[in-house]
Amino acid sequence: MNEIVEQITNLKINFKKLAIFFLILLIFGILVNWLAFPFFLKRAIQNKVVLTPKSETRKLWEKVPFPVDFKVYVFNITNPDEVTNGGRPHVQEVGPFFFDEWKEKYDLEDDEEKDTVTYHMRNTFIFRPDKSCPLTGKEVITIPHPLVMPLSVAVKRDQAPMMPLVSEAINTMFPVEKPFYTAPFMDLFFNGIPVDCSSEVFAVKAVCTQFATGEVKGGVKYNETHYVFSLMGGANGTDAGKFTVYRGKKRSLDVGRLLLFDDEEELVTWGEGGECNKYKGTDSTIFPPFLKKEDGLWAFAADLCISLGAYYERPSSFMGIKTLRYTIDFGDLKNEPEKHCYCTNPPDGCPPKGTMALSKCVGGPLVISLPHLYLAEPKLFDEVTGLKPNEKDHKIYLEYEIMTGTPLSAAKRLQFNLDVESVEEIESMKNIRKMILPFFWVEESAELNKTYADMFKKLFLTIEINNSLKWTFTFFGGVGFLMCMYFNSLKPKIKEVQSQKKVGDNFKINLNVNKLNDTVASESNGGTKNILERQKSNDSTMNNSVKY
Repeated sequence: MNEIVEQITNLKINFKKLAIFFLILLIFGILVNWLAFPFFLKRAIQNKVVLTPKSETRKLWEKVPFPVDFKVYVFNITNPDEVTNGGRPHVQEVGPFFFDEWKEKYDLEDDEEKDTVTYHMRNTFIFRPDKSCPLTGKEVITIPHPLVMPLSVAVKRDQAPMMPLVSEAINTMFPVEKPFYTAPFMDLFFNGIPVDCSSEVFAVKAVCTQFATGEVKGGVKYNETHYVFSLMGGANGTDAGKFTVYRGKKRSLDVGRLLLFDDEEELVTWGEGGECNKYKGTDSTIFPPFLKKEDGLWAFAADLCISLGAYYERPSSFMGIKTLRYTIDFGDLKNEPEKHCYCTNPPDGCPPKGTMALSKCVGGPLVISLPHLYLAEPKLFDEVTGLKPNEKDHKIYLEYEIMTGTPLSAAKRLQFNLDVESVEEIESMKNIRKMILPFFWVEESAELNKTYADMFKKLFLTIEINNSLKWTFTFFGGVGFLMCMYFNSLKPKIKEVQSQKKVGDNFKINLNVNKLNDTVASESNGGTKNILERQKSNDSTMNNSVKY
């Protein structure tokens, strides 16, 4: 190892200059790749997502340039006679009926000082027979009577003294033997079913006044004596309310956050106090960037009078783009004290696990859940047959890119149920068992198309390149600088060692030379002596020879 170090230091390399180069590389990596790039990227994203009038995001947000997929699935009651007589209902899912849902905001007003924008919003549904095939919308379906069943139960629970009046009105307006209605899908959901208000009976006039004043959502005047009622027609292309949200120019985390709805700072639906009346999150058409995953994604659903929060589930990906997957469930309100404001007489008055009662919002016994009562309390499945819950088809999910605040793919699935029971004053309702009766469910889904996905991929490719460079520059700059400084610090020591070694080698050479000289001298003296002795011996021999 020492020999290798010595060989490196003997190279004609200026380690000081090389160290400066690596130090510059390290500083460049830290300043540019670790600090400057993230800073300017964050500023660029913040400037991109603001809802100021001239921003690109504002244009997309005002009118989404592509439709959202909207699907409706209806639970057809196959045994209405048995249910009328107290039997357990059997449901058969019919769907999906496919619609294009166009989202649009209009009458926008900006407030520069408060950094807000106020607008109205509408959703327009267009039926797509081509995507619904083989369904056409003319399929005849039997469902709980959308007026008789909810109205009779609601009056019994909340306005019992009015029951005789309402009973007379229902029996006059809807002289049916069963609390169910059979009609084509499009009539039930969009075209409307007839409501006869021609009777001069006081009770009928009293109920029909609710239609005239707009208290009955979904009721539309047809002529002087008749109205039509549909489950979704009243919300098609009509005003969904007045919203005031932050634009995010002053603070990007506030982008789209709801401040006012219908000029009110909070709801009054869920009683006084508590968290239930507070608006949380956005209107669901935009989310802010740079959220922490544990913060969740919140959106206010005006038609449900609640703010729904999606919580982080796991890391995921969409079309090669890294995302965070979020999901929603309704939990168990009974065991969540902070949500008892959604209950009537909590905790025992809370709805079953996996459901939420909306009677305070819509004025009827409406209960929401995930489709097919997925994740709901098991006992609910004892009340009805035909449900087949599964995660793939019935779970809510959202693939969210947290840096830009963009949902890349999402499916919001929601089921509407009726919380029903017997009503003695209504002939057709007196034998109905108490149960959560599935009504229908909807799915609202969208995903980023390839064009927008490619734009995201380019952005994230730039980020990946920067990540690679920042680690490369930091590692090689840091390691190179330290190694150069190390080898440079060894040079004086190695030169000193080499100098000492050179002196030692010269000393050894002198010793060897002296020894060699001594040897030569010794051998030289000994050789002369031998020559004289040999000469003397030769002379003695010659003398002896002469004598002979």
